[in-house]
Amino acid sequence: MTARSDSAFQLTSKMPLLITESEDDFAALTSELKQEIEPRGVIEQMYVAYIAALVWEILRLRRCKVGIINTAFEEALSEIVYRLAGEPETGTPKCEWVDRVCLDWFSKPTARKEVLGLLEKFRLDESAIEAEAIRSRFSELEMFDRMLTLQESRLNKALRSIADYRDSFAKQVREVSNRVIEGDPVIRLKSNRQ
Repeated sequence: MTARSDSAFQLTSKMPLLITESEDDFAALTSELKQEIEPRGVIEQMYVAYIAALVWEILRLRRCKVGIINTAFEEALSEIVYRLAGEPETGTPKCEWVDRVCLDWFSKPTARKEVLGLLEKFRLDESAIEAEAIRSRFSELEMFDRMLTLQESRLNKALRSIADYRDSFAKQVREVSNRVIEGDPVIRLKSNRQ
Protein backbone atom coordinates (compact mmCIF):
# COMPACT_ATOMS: atom_id res chain seq x y z
CA MET A 1 0.00 0.00 0.00
CA THR A 2 1.37 3.42 -0.90
CA ALA A 3 1.43 6.15 1.75
CA ARG A 4 -0.84 9.07 1.04
CA SER A 5 -0.95 12.36 2.86
CA ASP A 6 -4.71 12.36 3.52
CA SER A 7 -5.27 8.70 4.39
CA ALA A 8 -3.83 5.25 3.80
CA PHE A 9 -6.94 4.17 1.94
CA GLN A 10 -9.96 5.58 0.17
CA LEU A 11 -12.75 6.10 2.72
CA THR A 12 -15.63 6.47 0.33
CA SER A 13 -16.45 5.50 -3.19
CA LYS A 14 -16.46 8.13 -5.89
CA MET A 15 -19.56 10.34 -5.70
CA PRO A 16 -22.01 9.37 -8.44
CA LEU A 17 -22.56 12.59 -10.32
CA LEU A 18 -25.05 13.33 -13.05
CA ILE A 19 -23.55 14.00 -16.49
CA THR A 20 -24.39 17.70 -16.02
CA GLU A 21 -22.55 17.93 -12.69
CA SER A 22 -18.93 18.86 -12.14
CA GLU A 23 -16.45 16.63 -10.33
CA ASP A 24 -14.40 19.75 -9.62
CA ASP A 25 -17.39 21.47 -7.98
CA PHE A 26 -18.06 18.42 -5.82
CA ALA A 27 -14.38 18.20 -4.87
CA ALA A 28 -14.41 21.92 -3.97
CA LEU A 29 -17.49 21.42 -1.77
CA THR A 30 -15.84 18.47 -0.02
CA SER A 31 -12.66 20.48 0.47
CA GLU A 32 -14.57 23.41 1.97
CA LEU A 33 -16.38 21.06 4.36
CA LYS A 34 -13.07 19.50 5.41
CA GLN A 35 -11.65 22.95 6.12
CA GLU A 36 -14.75 23.93 8.11
CA ILE A 37 -15.16 20.72 10.12
CA GLU A 38 -11.47 19.79 10.39
CA PRO A 39 -12.07 16.05 10.69
CA ARG A 40 -9.89 14.19 13.17
CA GLY A 41 -9.58 10.53 12.38
CA VAL A 42 -11.32 8.12 10.08
CA ILE A 43 -14.76 8.35 11.72
CA GLU A 44 -14.96 12.11 11.26
CA GLN A 45 -13.63 11.80 7.70
CA MET A 46 -16.50 9.41 6.96
CA TYR A 47 -18.95 11.93 8.42
CA VAL A 48 -17.51 14.66 6.19
CA ALA A 49 -17.88 12.46 3.09
CA TYR A 50 -21.47 11.68 4.08
CA ILE A 51 -22.24 15.35 4.72
CA ALA A 52 -20.74 16.36 1.36
CA ALA A 53 -22.99 13.82 -0.39
CA LEU A 54 -26.05 15.09 1.49
CA VAL A 55 -25.30 18.76 0.72
CA TRP A 56 -24.75 17.89 -2.94
CA GLU A 57 -28.07 16.03 -3.08
CA ILE A 58 -29.87 18.97 -1.45
CA LEU A 59 -28.41 21.36 -4.02
CA ARG A 60 -29.40 18.95 -6.82
CA LEU A 61 -32.99 18.71 -5.57
CA ARG A 62 -33.26 22.50 -5.35
CA ARG A 63 -32.02 22.82 -8.94
CA CYS A 64 -34.58 20.22 -10.01
CA LYS A 65 -37.41 22.21 -8.45
CA VAL A 66 -36.38 25.29 -10.41
CA GLY A 67 -36.07 23.21 -13.57
CA ILE A 68 -39.58 21.82 -13.13
CA ILE A 69 -41.01 25.33 -12.81
CA ASN A 70 -38.98 26.63 -15.75
CA THR A 71 -40.11 23.80 -18.02
CA ALA A 72 -43.73 24.50 -17.09
CA PHE A 73 -43.35 28.20 -17.89
CA GLU A 74 -44.32 28.06 -21.57
CA GLU A 75 -47.45 26.04 -20.84
CA ALA A 76 -48.35 28.42 -17.97
CA LEU A 77 -47.78 31.43 -20.19
CA SER A 78 -50.05 29.97 -22.84
CA GLU A 79 -52.76 29.15 -20.27
CA ILE A 80 -52.75 32.66 -18.79
CA VAL A 81 -52.66 34.47 -22.13
CA TYR A 82 -55.43 32.29 -23.56
CA ARG A 83 -57.65 32.92 -20.52
CA LEU A 84 -57.10 36.67 -20.53
CA ALA A 85 -57.09 37.40 -24.25
CA GLY A 86 -60.22 38.19 -26.14
CA GLU A 87 -60.21 37.74 -29.90
CA PRO A 88 -57.19 39.61 -31.26
CA GLU A 89 -57.83 42.77 -33.23
CA THR A 90 -55.72 41.61 -36.16
CA GLY A 91 -58.32 39.07 -37.21
CA THR A 92 -55.97 36.16 -36.50
CA PRO A 93 -57.77 33.33 -34.76
CA LYS A 94 -57.23 33.46 -31.01
CA CYS A 95 -55.35 30.14 -30.77
CA GLU A 96 -52.86 31.13 -33.49
CA TRP A 97 -52.22 34.51 -31.86
CA VAL A 98 -51.75 32.92 -28.42
CA ASP A 99 -49.38 30.32 -29.86
CA ARG A 100 -47.35 32.94 -31.71
CA VAL A 101 -47.11 35.42 -28.86
CA CYS A 102 -46.23 32.70 -26.33
CA LEU A 103 -43.53 31.20 -28.53
CA ASP A 104 -42.10 34.65 -29.31
CA TRP A 105 -42.21 35.66 -25.61
CA PHE A 106 -38.83 34.03 -25.04
CA SER A 107 -37.03 35.68 -27.95
CA LYS A 108 -38.85 38.78 -29.16
CA PRO A 109 -39.27 41.91 -27.02
CA THR A 110 -42.41 42.94 -28.92
CA ALA A 111 -44.21 39.72 -27.98
CA ARG A 112 -43.11 40.10 -24.39
CA LYS A 113 -44.44 43.65 -24.42
CA GLU A 114 -47.80 42.44 -25.82
CA VAL A 115 -48.15 39.87 -23.06
CA LEU A 116 -47.12 42.31 -20.33
CA GLY A 117 -49.69 44.78 -21.69
CA LEU A 118 -52.37 42.10 -21.53
CA LEU A 119 -51.39 41.19 -17.98
CA GLU A 120 -51.45 44.86 -16.90
CA LYS A 121 -55.08 45.16 -18.06
CA PHE A 122 -55.94 42.65 -15.36
CA ARG A 123 -53.53 44.17 -12.79
CA LEU A 124 -51.17 41.23 -13.14
CA ASP A 125 -47.48 40.88 -13.91
CA GLU A 126 -45.02 38.09 -14.71
CA SER A 127 -45.51 36.60 -11.26
CA ALA A 128 -48.94 35.39 -12.43
CA ILE A 129 -47.16 33.22 -14.99
CA GLU A 130 -44.78 31.90 -12.34
CA ALA A 131 -47.72 31.15 -10.06
CA GLU A 132 -49.46 29.20 -12.83
CA ALA A 133 -46.29 27.24 -13.57
CA ILE A 134 -45.94 26.35 -9.88
CA ARG A 135 -49.64 25.50 -9.56
CA SER A 136 -49.51 23.21 -12.58
CA ARG A 137 -46.57 21.25 -11.14
CA PHE A 138 -47.56 21.43 -7.49
CA SER A 139 -47.69 17.67 -6.84
CA GLU A 140 -44.22 17.19 -8.32
CA LEU A 141 -42.85 20.12 -6.34
CA GLU A 142 -44.45 18.78 -3.18
CA MET A 143 -42.64 15.46 -3.70
CA PHE A 144 -39.34 17.33 -4.07
CA ASP A 145 -40.09 19.29 -0.89
CA ARG A 146 -40.57 16.02 1.01
CA MET A 147 -37.29 14.72 -0.39
CA LEU A 148 -35.54 17.95 0.59
CA THR A 149 -36.97 17.79 4.11
CA LEU A 150 -35.67 14.24 4.49
CA GLN A 151 -32.20 15.13 3.19
CA GLU A 152 -32.01 18.25 5.39
CA SER A 153 -33.00 16.14 8.40
CA ARG A 154 -30.24 13.65 7.58
CA LEU A 155 -27.77 16.50 7.23
CA ASN A 156 -28.69 17.97 10.61
CA LYS A 157 -28.42 14.53 12.21
CA ALA A 158 -24.97 13.97 10.68
CA LEU A 159 -23.75 17.35 11.93
CA ARG A 160 -25.07 16.56 15.42
CA SER A 161 -23.39 13.15 15.25
CA ILE A 162 -19.98 14.74 14.71
CA ALA A 163 -20.56 16.99 17.71
CA ASP A 164 -21.74 14.04 19.84
CA TYR A 165 -18.76 11.95 18.73
CA ARG A 166 -16.32 14.73 19.61
CA ASP A 167 -18.06 15.41 22.93
CA SER A 168 -17.98 11.72 23.88
CA PHE A 169 -14.30 11.43 23.01
CA ALA A 170 -13.45 14.65 24.87
CA LYS A 171 -15.32 13.35 27.93
CA GLN A 172 -13.28 10.13 27.88
CA VAL A 173 -10.03 12.09 27.56
CA ARG A 174 -11.02 14.33 30.51
CA GLU A 175 -11.82 11.27 32.67
CA VAL A 176 -8.48 9.64 31.86
CA SER A 177 -6.51 12.85 32.43
CA ASN A 178 -8.29 13.40 35.78
CA ARG A 179 -7.35 9.86 36.86
CA VAL A 180 -3.73 10.50 35.88
CA ILE A 181 -3.67 13.78 37.80
CA GLU A 182 -5.28 12.17 40.85
CA GLY A 183 -2.96 9.16 40.68
CA ASP A 184 -5.74 6.64 40.03
CA PRO A 185 -5.09 3.64 37.79
CA VAL A 186 -5.47 4.57 34.14
CA ILE A 187 -7.84 2.54 32.03
CA ARG A 188 -7.78 2.49 28.25
CA LEU A 189 -10.06 4.82 26.33
CA LYS A 190 -13.18 3.15 25.07
CA SER A 191 -13.60 2.81 21.36
CA ASN A 192 -16.28 5.02 19.80
CA ARG A 193 -17.24 2.32 17.33
CA GLN A 194 -20.95 2.00 16.77
